Amino acid sequence: MLFIDILDIIGTSAFAISGALTGIKYRFDLFGILMLAIFTASGGGFIRDVIISKELPVFFTNPRYFLIILVSTILTCFALPFLNKLISLIKLFDAAGLGVFTVLSAYKCILLDVPVIGVIFISLITGIGGGIIRDIMVNDIPLIFRREIYALAAISGTLCFYILFKWIDVNINLYISILLVFLIRIVSIYFNWNLPTIKSVMKTDRSEEKNGD
Repeated sequence: MLFIDILDIIGTSAFAISGALTGIKYRFDLFGILMLAIFTASGGGFIRDVIISKELPVFFTNPRYFLIILVSTILTCFALPFLNKLISLIKLFDAAGLGVFTVLSAYKCILLDVPVIGVIFISLITGIGGGIIRDIMVNDIPLIFRREIYALAAISGTLCFYILFKWIDVNINLYISILLVFLIRIVSIYFNWNLPTIKSVMKTDRSEEKNGD
């Protein structure tokens, strides 16, 4: 389907731009920026294709993905003088890529008759996998582990697509579900909504033990 292909291109480009901007932020050289863009844009797809037992990840069998990533990286580097808010742009493109990759993965899983738990898990890992690899490569804690509403946005979009799949046109469903992921992510960033954390008392206990000794 042409519409699916267009969304796939948008998602790949969005994550590639996110990776390239991160590489620029951390002052990587040109090769490092490209590598970070590749792993950000294709990391989740690698994991998905391994789970669903494809012989080779689609990144290796379809040169379109490398070309999209390469062009997106080059354009990002040239457009850098006009990018005033680098961190905000990284999160914006990351949210777009998260929505597209998560929902498209859910669609592929449903077509393969994967059970709902598998659909949620595979879609989630596809959406967040590239971002996790990107953050690890720059020695940063992945977004999914930093209280931010990230995985929850992906799961919400996946469930929305799964529930509506038999009721409305698939193209409309894709629009709605991707937009849902994007809006949840962007709104949570804007209002600084975070999931609760649990404060550890282990450090305090250890200090008390030393004082007691």
